[in-house]
Amino acid sequence: MMELSQTFVIAIKLFAIMDPFSIIPYLLALYEEASQSSETKISWTYLINKVEIAILILLVFFSLIGKAFLDFLGLSPASLEIGGGIILIYLGIDTMGGFQQLRFLGRNLVEAAVTPIATPLIVGPGTMAALVTLSVTYGVLYLVIGSLIAALITYIVLRIGPLLVKILGRTGTVAAGRFTAIIIAAFGVQLILEGLTQIKVI
Repeated sequence: MMELSQTFVIAIKLFAIMDPFSIIPYLLALYEEASQSSETKISWTYLINKVEIAILILLVFFSLIGKAFLDFLGLSPASLEIGGGIILIYLGIDTMGGFQQLRFLGRNLVEAAVTPIATPLIVGPGTMAALVTLSVTYGVLYLVIGSLIAALITYIVLRIGPLLVKILGRTGTVAAGRFTAIIIAAFGVQLILEGLTQIKVI
């Protein structure tokens, strides 16, 4: 039961940080624009599958190397928690304002599926920092399983993105993303507090 709860906690935290709700309205608008202007038509499913493959590779990669990377750099868990927490707070605030980076996205969505859509818009510095930080507390197996669950939920959300926009409207979908932005910022604050506790500042 404890193992199940650990993977669930990891999955929810990673899903909140990746926050696919926020990107759906912008990604869908770009997809519609590219479909009208490009001679090469791609399906929404094909685009999301390509994005999801990149997400899976990135999540598993950072789950596996997180602790080793930390040891290699000689960083203390406290310093990583404080640094990662600051990044997550910034990410939460930035998400509240929408993904302004998307305006620089070219019309070739196939090439953009990995960069910048999969990374850094979904699996960005905040997700990577969270994975490395979580590797201090949780085992690699829990991290990998939690990452796979988070990736699966993210895939489902992105896959039904057009349906969500129809049901909730673009404003409602953005609002859902704004709510998860609060969770991201709260997770960042928690990491900072844990880091400060380790160095006995508080």
